[in-house]
Amino acid sequence: MTDAGVAAPPFTLLISAMHLPLGTYSPDVILGFVSASRNCFPRALSQERSARILEAAAREGIALVVPRGEAAVIETKSHAGDAARQLKAAGADAVVFYLGNFSPEIEDAVFLKEFDGPAMVLAAAEERGDTLLHQRGDALCGLLSAALAIERRGLSAKIHYPEAPVVDLAGAIREIAHFRRIMKVVKGARHATLGLFGPRPRDFETCHYHLAAVHSLGMEVEELGLFDLENEVAKIKKHGGAPETAREMARAVTGVPDDAEFVGRLSAYEKALLNFRERLRLSGAASQCWSEQEFALRHVPCFINSRLAEQGFPIACENDVYSLIAELLAQYASDQAVSILDINHTIPADLHPSLKGAPLHDMVGMFHCGNTTRKRLKNPAMKHQVIMKRVMEPEGAPDITRGTLEGQISASPITLIQVQDVGNRLRAYLAEGRFLDLDPKTFGCTGTAHLPGFRRFYRHVILGRFHHHAAVAFAHCGAILYDALRLLGVEEIHAPLPSNIPYPRENVFRSETFSAATRGDA
Repeated sequence: MTDAGVAAPPFTLLISAMHLPLGTYSPDVILGFVSASRNCFPRALSQERSARILEAAAREGIALVVPRGEAAVIETKSHAGDAARQLKAAGADAVVFYLGNFSPEIEDAVFLKEFDGPAMVLAAAEERGDTLLHQRGDALCGLLSAALAIERRGLSAKIHYPEAPVVDLAGAIREIAHFRRIMKVVKGARHATLGLFGPRPRDFETCHYHLAAVHSLGMEVEELGLFDLENEVAKIKKHGGAPETAREMARAVTGVPDDAEFVGRLSAYEKALLNFRERLRLSGAASQCWSEQEFALRHVPCFINSRLAEQGFPIACENDVYSLIAELLAQYASDQAVSILDINHTIPADLHPSLKGAPLHDMVGMFHCGNTTRKRLKNPAMKHQVIMKRVMEPEGAPDITRGTLEGQISASPITLIQVQDVGNRLRAYLAEGRFLDLDPKTFGCTGTAHLPGFRRFYRHVILGRFHHHAAVAFAHCGAILYDALRLLGVEEIHAPLPSNIPYPRENVFRSETFSAATRGDA
């Protein structure tokens, strides 16, 4: 344990702080590949099986770094140490460790201990019935020994075992591709730096953060004040503003006011954020947003947030650090721009004729003021923040509440993710679904989502554990995120349960799913 009482990361990655170029959504990863063979089994069996995997991976565009010489197939402790040293020297972020036959469990564990990075462990399935007499590898059995040797040495936290770890050739390629995507999330998280422009708005107490919990993922934090942002904006304006950015903004979407002074406010703010990004090598940021920022900088930040998210630099509003973390994880997993949205409102049955008979209890209106990239919206347009105007500018035309990005969120597969602290650690939830092609008939950047099992999940998981925001990836990447969270040391991960499985403390006597069965009616 560290001095702060936070469990130390179970592994290290062999790079310093990472700073992705704008327009890049996830880091590149270098995967090593090592096989193993027990001395009473044919070494050639592991060599041949490994060669087929390497050839197939290359055809799929997956480059794998293999140790040179005898260390490519580990049989001895000397091989194990040599393989680990070579992979470290090659800058491997993680390794695929493949049991081509039964494998030597002691040497397996020694290699994984010496490598000191994440590893996926696979074992070879038998290929054909006519080879079982002379070329049987027994890796199904060998994996049991290897896994126990790994556990006894305290190495299990850095090991990824697939749901089906004993694989044929096609299965091996599928799992290697999956592991590469997991490692994008792990590498991104372990080397992210978050810029926080506080303070947290008074009316959003639940958008707090606990530094030890943030650090438990390996992320670093640069805590700044809203005044730092104000000072940077003032400097930019003093030196002529950001006219090129202003000209580009005016063409970006409809509704941008024909008001050079106002667009100048927006462009100076965007340049200020990008200056901090470069200066502090930030991966993402969270800004105050409600309501001091509007009075100080005289605009809402939504349009700027959407523009930067589109470039791979997500910005969470309301200084919501946990949603920023979730956005970054979702971005690394989906390798595309993400958003932050409120789990906001229920869907009326008369919203659209197509909803007749639809599972409205598993649908939710998701809303925010405009963090979503314009590319995900139908008819995106700049407008003003309706709710803020009621409080800040109740009379007259909007001014400082201008700068939202509004529109219907387009139909798309989605994955929701959120994290929240529990002591010095984080818990998380994941849910997959879809945005429907339905007019939300309301203001804001809004979409109608169908999330199977949402009603029960909301009641028995989200309520009382997580706050109102969720990060949204516009792809199904729950499987990637789940495995990445496990490797990052997150132990409590929630997902919607199948309809026939009750949640802990769910009152089955009141559940539509279970009540008939509990009465003996079914």
